[in-house]
Amino acid sequence: MPSSIDRKAVELLLAILESAAGKIAGTVLSDYHANSSAALLAANLLLPDGHIAAAASLVDHDDEPISLTWSADRNGYGYFSPSAGWIDVPKARLALFRVNHPVLLASLLVQIDVASRSGATALAPEILWEIGDARIGRRRQRVPIWFARRLSDRMIWGQVAEAARRRPTTQIRVLLTSTPASRLPEPTLPGHVIVPVRDAIGCAAGLAINPDILAALADGAPPADVHERVHLSPSGQQLVINGSVTINFKSDIQIAIVRKLVQGFKDRKRFGARELLDHAQSSAKTLRQAFGAQRWAELEPYLKSDNGLWSFEP
Repeated sequence: MPSSIDRKAVELLLAILESAAGKIAGTVLSDYHANSSAALLAANLLLPDGHIAAAASLVDHDDEPISLTWSADRNGYGYFSPSAGWIDVPKARLALFRVNHPVLLASLLVQIDVASRSGATALAPEILWEIGDARIGRRRQRVPIWFARRLSDRMIWGQVAEAARRRPTTQIRVLLTSTPASRLPEPTLPGHVIVPVRDAIGCAAGLAINPDILAALADGAPPADVHERVHLSPSGQQLVINGSVTINFKSDIQIAIVRKLVQGFKDRKRFGARELLDHAQSSAKTLRQAFGAQRWAELEPYLKSDNGLWSFEP
């Protein structure tokens, strides 16, 4: 990534991502962000995507938009000014630009070891992408990474939450976003660490996420509220009940079962033991067997079975 991608250019790019259409007009780029837009265009981070058919007057000092007309003779758009006659409007001012998402995602993770066979996959068009599994910090297993924009929109937040429920993970998932932390509608998403991109970019110029910062955010993300009745850490490794009882898990099978039980508790759903075991891909015949005698003894007092369907009842 060229060093000309400074912090102003990064903020401009993130602002475009957070806009409803995900686009920006060439007039805005040329009039207010000339240096930053030049850097983003040179880095292929912005691409032309259509055009607008109105512009402010270039000669009459009028801020009102003027409808443009196509001129076959001049092979371009323009308008007639009472004071100056026909005025050509440069194509660059009429163009709409969108973010080049594949280049953006590759630029963000250029310093991160990501395993992906075919690059990022869109899970919700223009909203949510599955990037791949990354090696983060000293974690033994790779961590799945997603990217989403406009999480401040409640409807989009719901789409992302639904996608997360449809594609559960037995471990933590990192959700990168262009949305600032202050604008997130919810502080957490079960099983996920939400990382605003601007918080993970280092001090150097460019878009690249700093691996050490990302590892610290993934490993040390504080829980939203450990005093709620049932709280599970983003990694799924620590369960806090009634703000005072802490139970730790290391097994992926145990984490998967507990994660489903916690989500069920929030959704007021119960599950049969076999459903829970199959969800975690466990060959155990009972929940006690899956957790082991010691861990089951810690967990059982807070679980209740009603006609064979289990749920937390702290």
